[in-house]
Amino acid sequence: MPRRTVGNPLSASIYIGAFALGCYPLNYLVNNVILPPHLAGGGHWQFLTNLSLLFSLMVFAVGFVGHLSKSAALYNLKNSLHPIALVLECVVTSVYWPLRIFLLHHLVKDPSREMIPLSIDLCLHLVPVVALMVDYIFFMPRWTITPSNAFCACIVLTSLYWFFLKSVIDFENGGEYPYMFLNVETDLVRALIFAAVGLVGFVSFLFFRTVYDVIVHPEIEAVEEAKMKKNL
Repeated sequence: MPRRTVGNPLSASIYIGAFALGCYPLNYLVNNVILPPHLAGGGHWQFLTNLSLLFSLMVFAVGFVGHLSKSAALYNLKNSLHPIALVLECVVTSVYWPLRIFLLHHLVKDPSREMIPLSIDLCLHLVPVVALMVDYIFFMPRWTITPSNAFCACIVLTSLYWFFLKSVIDFENGGEYPYMFLNVETDLVRALIFAAVGLVGFVSFLFFRTVYDVIVHPEIEAVEEAKMKKNL
């Protein structure tokens, strides 16, 4: 069976494994993590990490069911949602880990506060992006979304997150943005930060699109050419 078609059992295994590893930290956060007072009003879903993971879980679930049922419709739906999930997870990973390792005070208000266990941390901030990346490089057809549409999608998603935070955070009662680097003096500076984060997402899209074209696409063409010669 060709790797990049619906019904691939290895791809389905990656989906169900990534889904299970993604549910693990969400369950931990909801049941074990008590947010500090300045974040309590916004709840767990104010974090881009959690929103991105939830979207990735949906992609994993749709992909698994699509492969299991050999449904072309579900498989195509997963392929359409996949670039959004991978870009979101790239943003999370690219922003989180440098701050987590080198500039923790720009990530959390109290760096001395105990962080989540490493196993939870990895399942939140690394496993999803790795699973989505492996899926794209080894098991998926090329993304069909154009760079211009991807750029517009990055603008829309960044704007939606901006307004979502404005709606869930109780600023009048001491609420703050979930990431310390967003707690700046003016909305103008904050908008520039959001724009930079959105740009990280768009660059991630271009990077993976280029990787596919340079590495994967010639491989597919070679396989198809071999099949054609075999059928002659």
